[in-house]
Parts: sequence; structure tokens; C-alpha cells
Amino acid sequence: MSTSLRRSRFSGRAVELDSMESAFRDVSGGRQRSFLLGAEAGGGKTRLVEEFANRLSGRALILKGGCIEQRESALPYAPVTAVLHELVQLRGGPAAKSLVGAEGARELAWLLPEFGETSQRFDAGIARARLFEVLRKLFEELAREVPLVVVIEDIHWADQATCDLLRFLATRLKKIRIMLIVTYRPEETSATNALRTTIADLSLSEGAEVLTLPRLQRAEVAVQLEGLLGHPPTPAMINEVHARCCGIPLFTEALVDAGGSLRKDFPGSLNDYLLRSVRDMPAPTAKLLKVMALGGPHITHALLRSVADKADLELAELLRPAILAGILVPDDDGYAFRHALIQEAVRGDLIAAEKVAIHRAYAEMLERGPVPSYRVWHSVALARHWRGAGQAENCLRWAWQSATEAAATFAYADQMEMLKLVLAVWPEVDDAIEMIGADHCRVLELAADAACWAAEAEQGLAFVERALAEVDADRDNEQLAALLLQRAVMRQHALIPGEIADLERALDHAPDSTRLRADGLGQFSRALIWRGEFDRARRLGDELKDLSERLDDEEYRMEALIVAKSLDMASGSYHIDALWSVVARARQAAIGRVEVLAGAALLQALLETGKYAQLIEVGPAIFARTVEFGQARYIGAIVGSPLCRAFLALGRVSEAIETCERMAALDPLPLGLVHVLECQAEIALVLGNSDRIAVAARSLRSLPPGPQVASRVAADLLRFGIESRALAGDMDQSAILVRSALTHFEKQGGVSWPLLASAMRVAVDTNQKDVARQFADLAARSQCRNAVEEAERLGILAEMSRSTGSDLGAWELAAQSWADLSQPFRQAYALMQAGGAAVTAGKRAKGAGHFRRGADLAHSIGAPLLGNQIETLAEKARIDLRDGKEGGMPKAPLGLTDREFEVLRLLAAGQSNREIAVNLFISSKTASVHVSNILSKLSVPSRGAAAAMAHRLRIVDPA
Repeated sequence: MSTSLRRSRFSGRAVELDSMESAFRDVSGGRQRSFLLGAEAGGGKTRLVEEFANRLSGRALILKGGCIEQRESALPYAPVTAVLHELVQLRGGPAAKSLVGAEGARELAWLLPEFGETSQRFDAGIARARLFEVLRKLFEELAREVPLVVVIEDIHWADQATCDLLRFLATRLKKIRIMLIVTYRPEETSATNALRTTIADLSLSEGAEVLTLPRLQRAEVAVQLEGLLGHPPTPAMINEVHARCCGIPLFTEALVDAGGSLRKDFPGSLNDYLLRSVRDMPAPTAKLLKVMALGGPHITHALLRSVADKADLELAELLRPAILAGILVPDDDGYAFRHALIQEAVRGDLIAAEKVAIHRAYAEMLERGPVPSYRVWHSVALARHWRGAGQAENCLRWAWQSATEAAATFAYADQMEMLKLVLAVWPEVDDAIEMIGADHCRVLELAADAACWAAEAEQGLAFVERALAEVDADRDNEQLAALLLQRAVMRQHALIPGEIADLERALDHAPDSTRLRADGLGQFSRALIWRGEFDRARRLGDELKDLSERLDDEEYRMEALIVAKSLDMASGSYHIDALWSVVARARQAAIGRVEVLAGAALLQALLETGKYAQLIEVGPAIFARTVEFGQARYIGAIVGSPLCRAFLALGRVSEAIETCERMAALDPLPLGLVHVLECQAEIALVLGNSDRIAVAARSLRSLPPGPQVASRVAADLLRFGIESRALAGDMDQSAILVRSALTHFEKQGGVSWPLLASAMRVAVDTNQKDVARQFADLAARSQCRNAVEEAERLGILAEMSRSTGSDLGAWELAAQSWADLSQPFRQAYALMQAGGAAVTAGKRAKGAGHFRRGADLAHSIGAPLLGNQIETLAEKARIDLRDGKEGGMPKAPLGLTDREFEVLRLLAAGQSNREIAVNLFISSKTASVHVSNILSKLSVPSRGAAAAMAHRLRIVDPA
């Protein structure tokens, strides 16, 4: 496929690269290996080969050739000719000819004129045998000098002779330093028997391995997009690209235009490519594909049979060419397009008359009743097809029914889409109110409510504004109050001003002793707690409690209890058992909204009290409930944040990263994004990655400056700026931000303990003693609400001692407080400082013990920068951390260098080359070289064997 698209960052394929590098080590040792790389069109075969070749730079001779797509017949030996041409370009004609002698050169001249005169061929069979032998000899001679890698791409387009040659080479090249890499498209294997036979024979040859490249996962698509854009993509962009392109790298590149925006239509070359195979189908099959393009992501055989009005066997014969060509993928009960983009392209190629006729056919068929196994909601499908068929009344009837069904099952996004359809056809239906039993303003109100729960704030706010323009404020106070409450919650989550004014006005219009007023009281209380206005929130919470008793309503009793316990948390009183009880009561009463609110409060309480293990035990189930209730986008990131932070506190960094990625994948509104970006920065801080901290801070700064979290975000930005600048070595700028933090505390009148801890440390590091003293005074007089804040204060006071000579006792107390909370990263830092204080006090043995324990902790959680800092301090103190004493870090064994030993520790922990590179701040290529050296020195064939030996000999810490 030819394209002029930009190159994106290489993403994913770590497992495949590791396998190929392991195979190359075999080749270097004198064993021939073959690799068959299979992937669908655009799946990244060529890119993987290029990345592998780049990693081998200087270690091998790499020759590449590709087969050429020919409509009639394939060009004989096209890839071999390309390989020979590349050899001549690299070595020159005379040198290449010398490898095979004069007779051999005359045989190769049939493929490439640069080899001179051709031989006189009399018998075609004998001539081919001679050619194969000459090529074998050529490759053997080249492999004597240096390991040889021969790449043959796209053999699904290969001629029979090339296939025969590949089978010959795979069986005849034994104990030779050659690696044969062959790429192909698995969907093309059904096209010819020659290709199937070739793939089968090559896969069975000695030293062969078959790799089928999977589509990229969402996180890998995010990395690819970041390379294309030059900055991190938004969660919404990642989700859309991953859904539309299905993780196919080439399609991802095609969807991003030069300005960094997503194309709604395909570039011409890609669109033509997607439609080419469809247009090559027999006319009846092509017609059937048009019908399927409007049938949804998956269409059952029974429905297609009815819509197409075909018998089973006739339908099978029509479908078979599309299945064999890889356009469709069958399963047990139906069919789907292989790529969503192919379906989009076919759909876009339809003319208006075709669309109307096809939609009508589906609608008339579905009117007969639900279709078993159809993966589109029956009423939703009918609404959409009647809309496509231009039948407004039928569309309105089914869209209203499907919206009602969606609301009952918490499918708020579907409810909103169906209500949008109701609103779209409303002007075309004369008796719309009579048909559905609701007026236009009520539909707008319901659409706004659905948009709120679906976290579609922009659309929801538009619905509210339209409804407010229609509502009669003098006659319908309740509807006005309901609309204002909806606008308030969407303004909160979108970080837009005006939320408090809406809540005040809503309560003014909400009648006393109604559930609507109870809703407003609960919502207003939570909004005030977010802003730190606790006294006012308590008054509203008390009113909610009284109202719940007057209404005798269990839902609002529980909500009042959540408000009360959340206010208690603000003053340092935690009622975890009470929150547990609310979660259980709400679940038993099937009140999902309250269950999620109570679950979020419970997780925050567990986080603040340092009960991380308990949080990790219950957090995933509470997070899952947000999905079940259709509230994942609305509140999922807020619920996921404590879980992510708990994993990070315990040093389970990979699980924290996974949780953070799940939060981001929800595509939350700005309020939820604050939590996502905070977690991303915290993870980067533990890993010592200043660039990633800065990226998260920039994204945080780009959010709307809403009053809901203004103070919190200001503290975040100061802290992340201080940390990223310090990690990058820009201590002058970090010092400026430290003084800004002092101003922030004076203005806010309160304390953010994480910011205070970061600012205090850098104030001491930059010798700002007066500022450090003010921070210490602030820490001493500020109230600690829980053990975590008490540990922060102990660390801050210990930092103060560094400006006059570190206090060993203070640092040991800080280290113990973090140990009691099971926070290894913070404990390791305190132990590092305790080690330095002990050495200064002349207690070298104690200092060595602290250094060793701190280094072990840092490395065990994958915090190499902190580990390296501890080792550097120990080295300056002339303390050998690898002296073999109990609890110490062992010396690098078996001739490994220190860096190789570090790589082995991470390899034994199951990390890929990419993860090792990130942790050690080296390139993936350098990590690969270290791994190769380790395998050689340990005389083992694979990474797994190296890890097993490391654990068996106890030269790394056990997992």
C-alpha cells in the first residue's frame, strides 16, 4: 500500500522484539533461524522489521527485498533481485561477484545485470537448481564474515519460484549465521495454495518461529499518537482513534492530519485502498456488503438472510468471496467487517437512494420482532433505521421507547442519543406530544439529565439552556429547579463558574418537603465540601437529614449520613465502619447513586488514613459498580484516584500505571481529568521522570480554571513544578517556585502537606534557610488529621534539621512512620537521609544499614533514580553496599558490570527492554545490548533462563 503519511513513534511489539533479539543471539552463535511475521494490512510488519534492523546496527549485514503486487502475475524472484541489488549497492559489483565466482555470477546475472554476462541456459530445471545453489553459496559466504539477516516482505504477493526458493533456503542453510525474516498477511493465505504450502513448510523448518502481530492496545495507540502530535493526546482522541482504527498502526497515522486534528473523512489514498477489495468483489457480493454496512457493527446470519431475502446456501456463496478476501470475519452467529474503517468507507460510498432503501428493509424486518443474538438494541435499531428511511413518526415512536429502556438500564449515553433523535424529528411530527405523552421542554430536561450522567457536559448544558428558554418560571418552579440542578452539576464537572449561583437559585424554587429539594440539598452540600466551605455544608446537611425524616425516605437518610461523615473527615474524624454500612445498605436497597457516593467517600477515607491494603481489596469492586450504573465517565476517575494512589504508596507502580490508564480511558470531564493528571504526575515522580511530570502539569494548566478546584490545582502546579525542575537540575527555577509556595500558603491560610514537603526539601537543598524555617513553623502549628499527615510533618521537621546538621533521630522517626504506613518510596528517602545523618555522627555501621535498606526498597519498587541517589551517597561515604553482608546488595557476579547487574535485576523481575530502559533512563536499544551481553556472560539462551539463573543463584533479591 502506497501512502505519503507521516511516521509515528514506534509503539508496542516489545514481546516480538524480544523474541527476535533472542533468535539473533542464536544466529550469532552459529545457528540458522527463521521468522514468519504475520499481520493484517497496515498492522506494522514493516515497521517492526525496521525497528529490529535499527537495533542490530553494526552487528549484522541486513539485506531486504519485497514482493510486488501484480494484478495478473507476480514478477519472478522480485524480492531476491532486490536483495542482490542492495548487496551490490553496499559491497560493489566486483566484491559481490567474488563471493560466488565467475560461474555463479553468470547465474545471478539473470536476476541482476550488474553481475555481468548471463550463462547459457539449456534446461530450465537445471538452471533453477544452479541458481538456488548459487544463492545458497552467496548467503553462506556472507554469513562467514558477519551474521546475515535476509528480509523478504509481503510473500503473499510472491511468485511460485520465490516460494520454492524460500523453502529451499530454509532447509539447506544449516549451522550458518543467517536469520531469514519473512512477512505476510494471514488473511491472504486462503488466496493461493502455494502461499499456504510455503507458510506451512517454513513454519515447520528447523529454527523457525511464527509471530502473528496483534492489534495495538489503547495505551500503545496513545504512544503512537503522542509521537504524531508532539504532545499527549486527549483521552477522547485516543478512544476515538482506537475505536475507529482498531489498533492498526497505519490507519492511526492516516486519521491524523497535518494540523494534528482527526479526519472525519479518509485521505483519498486510504479510502481507495479500503474500497478496492470491495470493488473487486462479484457484483452480488458487493451489493450484499452495502446492505451489511448499514446493519451495525455485527449482523446475525438470520437477520441478513431476511433483509437480503436469500436462502442460506445462496447467502453463503455470496458471502464467501468477502470472507476469503478478509473483508468480513464470520463467527458462530453472524458476520462483522474486519475493520471498522472498511465499514465506514462502504457506508460513505452509498448514494442517498441506496441508504433509504436499505434502512427501510432493515426497519420493516425488525418490526416483525426482536432478532435473536442481534448485538444492537432492538428499539434503538428500529429508531435509527426508520430515521434513515425518512419515516419521522415511526422514528419518534421507537426512539422514545428506546430512551425509556436505556434509562432503566443505566445506559445514559444511549438514552441521550435516542432523545436527540426524538428532538431531531419533533418538528416533522404534528402530534408528537400525544404520541409520547411529554412536551418538548420535558424531552429537553430528560436529555440534559442523560447527558449529565453520561458526562457529556457540553451537550447537556446546551439542552438545559434550550429548556430554560421554554420553561415558564412563574408556573413551574419544580421544573425550573430541576433544570438549574442539572446545570449546576454539569458546570461542576466541566469546571465552569456559576455552579453555586445555580444551586442557590434552585433551592429558592424547590418546594419544601419534596424529593427535589432533598436532591438539591445533597448536591449543594457536596459542592461546598469540594470548596472547603464546611460550616455552610454542615447546615445544609442537617437540613437534608431533617427532610429525609419528614419524607421517611431511606435514600436521603443515607445521603445525609454520607455528607455528615465527609464533613467529619475534613476535621480528622474518620467513620470507616459507618461508610461501609451505607455502601451495604444502598446495595441492598438497589440505590446505585447512593452506593457509588458512599463508595467514593469510603475509598477517600481509607486513602487518607493510610489503609492501603484494605483500599486495594475493595476499590476495584467499587470502581466496577460505577461501570454497572453507567456512571464511569461521570465519577469513575474520582473513584479510581484513591485506588491508583494506594498502589503507588505501596510501591506497586505497574498496577498504579494500569489503574491510571483505565481512569484516562474513561475520557472523563475536566473535574475527573484533574484526578487523572495528578496520578500521572505522582507516578512520574516516583519513577524520577521530570519530563512526564512537566507534561502532566502542562495538561493540568490547560484545563478550565474552575473555582471548584482552584486552590487544589494551584498547589498541584506548584508542587509538580518544584519537583520537575529539581529533577531536571534547574535548581534556580525550582527555588523560585519554592518561594511562590510560601506566598500560596499565606494566601490560602491552610496547608497542602504534599506541597509543603516538596517545597521544604528543595528549600533546604537550595540553602533558603529563612524560607525553610517558615515552612517548619507552618508544619509545627498545622493540625494533622491522620497518620499520613503526621508522617509528612515528621519528614518536614527532619528536613529542617538538614540545614544545621541532620538529626539522625528525626530521620529514623520519619522512616519508621512511613514504614508503619507501608510506603516504601517515602521510607527509602527517609532512610537515605538517616544514613547520611548516621555517617556524619560517626555511626558508620548504622549508616550503612540505613543505606542498604533504603537502596533495596527503592530498587524493589522500580524507583531507580532514588536508588542511584542512595548508592551515590553511600559511595561518597566510602560504604560498599555490595559487601555481601546480610541485608546488603550483592556484588555484581559472573563478570557482569554494575549496569548489567542492574539490568539483570529488572529482567529477573519480568520487565521488558522498554520497561528496563524507562527505569534506568537509557534507550531501548542500549537495554537490548545489555541484555545480549548478560545472556552471553551467563551462557544462557533466553531471558527466562537468565532470570531463572539469577533467582537460583540468589544474585538478585527474590520476588
